[in-house]
Amino acid sequence: MQHKKKTLYLFIIAQCSVMGFFLLILVLSLLRLNDVRKVLGDITSSSIPTLSQATEITREVQHLISLTARLTSSESQSTRRIVKTQLDETIERLDSSNLKLEQGDKYLATQLNVLTLEIEELNALVRQRIDVEKEVRVEREVLFTYLNNIFEDNKSQYVGIQSSQTLVPLILQIAQINQQFQLHELRKLEDSIEESIASLREATSLDKRSSELVRALEEGVLGKWGMIDKQANVMRIRGRSRGRGSFVEHLAEEVASNIEFRASSITKDTSSYALSANQAVSKQVTLSLALSLIVMIICCAIIFYIYKRIILRLIALTNLVEKNSDEVASFEGSDEISRLAKTFALYFERVKSQEAELIRLSLSDPLTNIPNRRAFEMEMEKVIAMSKRYEWPLTVIILDVDSFKLYNDNYGHPKGDECLKAVAIGLNEVITRNTDFCARYGGEEFVAILPNIDEKGAKVKAEEIRDAIESLGIEHSKSTVSPVITASLGVATVNFVNHHNWTLTSILNTADRALYDAKTGGRNRCVFSSLP
Repeated sequence: MQHKKKTLYLFIIAQCSVMGFFLLILVLSLLRLNDVRKVLGDITSSSIPTLSQATEITREVQHLISLTARLTSSESQSTRRIVKTQLDETIERLDSSNLKLEQGDKYLATQLNVLTLEIEELNALVRQRIDVEKEVRVEREVLFTYLNNIFEDNKSQYVGIQSSQTLVPLILQIAQINQQFQLHELRKLEDSIEESIASLREATSLDKRSSELVRALEEGVLGKWGMIDKQANVMRIRGRSRGRGSFVEHLAEEVASNIEFRASSITKDTSSYALSANQAVSKQVTLSLALSLIVMIICCAIIFYIYKRIILRLIALTNLVEKNSDEVASFEGSDEISRLAKTFALYFERVKSQEAELIRLSLSDPLTNIPNRRAFEMEMEKVIAMSKRYEWPLTVIILDVDSFKLYNDNYGHPKGDECLKAVAIGLNEVITRNTDFCARYGGEEFVAILPNIDEKGAKVKAEEIRDAIESLGIEHSKSTVSPVITASLGVATVNFVNHHNWTLTSILNTADRALYDAKTGGRNRCVFSSLP
């Protein structure tokens, strides 16, 4: 049984292998997809928001740098206040950011605190610068207004100074004070103004009032906290504010650079993470393709095996079964198909045995166990054909048990059946050749076929049959012929040398007429009829 189930086990193993490979591919694919899902989840939930926030912070920092430059260059308190408000809002937005990059949030908070302090100091410097510049501007306007009034009114007490040729250049030099942005240039201008005032003081035509005006002018321009000192102070404050503004800008740029560096680090890590995931997916695809190829090869092998080992053999077995060939019994193999072939062979054997039994029963008389009329007719067809072919003589004998009806009526049907059986046995004992044939023709009539026996041989054989039946000694008290069972025989011998047109019907009719003559002639005798 184990050997016979070899094909089944082979198919189970192959199918399990295919299913195992498919499950392996599925599990590996699911695992790899889960890794990809994790990567995408990390990128979506962490990296992208972080990079987006880093970009937002960088944009705010750049805006902060721009506002710092505007604050540094502010020329009015209103402009300064507006820019300062915008700076405070930007710092607040940066301070409320939720950016988390390792320890970057703490470092960013520290930098923002420093930026806030520096911006406050810058704002104070700018406010101071604007106030000083305004003060200098106001004093200059007062001075020039006063001088303008002196010259326009042509006051007599300033006639001396009005006529001086040095005054106009001096006024022009004083007007240049606010236009100086370099300290050494301011000092040169200061020296030139001193020389001009000295030249103006040395003028011989100056009166007392003009001299006082020159001293006041000298004090307002060159004295302590005069226009020169205030312009120098403005220049110092402006330089400090510019330096502070540059420091704030550099500090903001450092924050931006730090954010960009950390964003770049995150981008690099994310790219590396995604690249490793991509490589893993590529390996998974390659592995899946390899496993799929193996599965395809296994499937092709199974298909080829099925075609070669099963389908072709089933086709061959089907052809043998359809042809009812004896080769089914010797069908090659030791699997289920060969077992099926053996089953078919056993079935054919049983069918043939049953068919032979059915043929035997259909051609045999159930009472006497000798061939019946149908078998006789089939045998006659064959014998007539052979006699025609070889031009043999053919003898047919029809035997009838004398007064058998009276025997049945007197002894009963069971005795009648026994009588017929005994007659059949006696007939078989006389018909001994393999080519001879005897059968029950119907009722109490029997027939015999004697191929290749002429009239002489037919007479001898017929008398032997009649004598053998009489010799049975079966009592028949009602017989009008003999106290024992006897038989009448009609014998017909035909010759196929000159004529080949003798048929079963014509031969039987001839033998039947001879039997009739035997019965009407006194029974228990043989009557012969010969046909040319």
